[in-house]
Amino acid sequence: MNRAEAARASELAAEGIAKLEARRFEEAAEAFLSARRLDPASPELAFNLGLARLRDGRARDARAAFEEALALGGEDADLLCNLGLALFETGKEADAERAYLRALELEPGHPEAANDLGVLLFGRGLYDRARELFASAATKRRDYYDAWFNLRDACAELGLEAERSAAQAELDRLDDRT
Repeated sequence: MNRAEAARASELAAEGIAKLEARRFEEAAEAFLSARRLDPASPELAFNLGLARLRDGRARDARAAFEEALALGGEDADLLCNLGLALFETGKEADAERAYLRALELEPGHPEAANDLGVLLFGRGLYDRARELFASAATKRRDYYDAWFNLRDACAELGLEAERSAAQAELDRLDDRT
């Protein structure tokens, strides 16, 4: 790739990020696809394309992009966590679980991986383990609404009223900030 192509790929990537942040997911995906045509070896572009697809509700396309990012050498906790989410949304629970566990191997306490693995385990009725994961995610990132919400529900399932009330208080605190 020459300098002009590299510069154009960078411009398109920045455009894609801006559109992703503006919740214009299809336009973001198009920008990332255009950038990838210029720089097909970039794991970051494949990852960002996956994010755009995932947020647009296209989990199968997101999975393909995330797997390509992995193949290009982009393994990190965020990538694996998002791959896990795409796998979960396409009914591949065992593969999603492996992705979340690998993310937690790479970055112990990764809040999103802990929360998402907790959701998967909660769905299997493994409330104790799910509660531990939700608590880890909420403690690691105090403003993580979903983790507090899930922790509250896990505590309710386990009959842990004091912990359920504490999680609800955190949810109320977060609601007051918005």
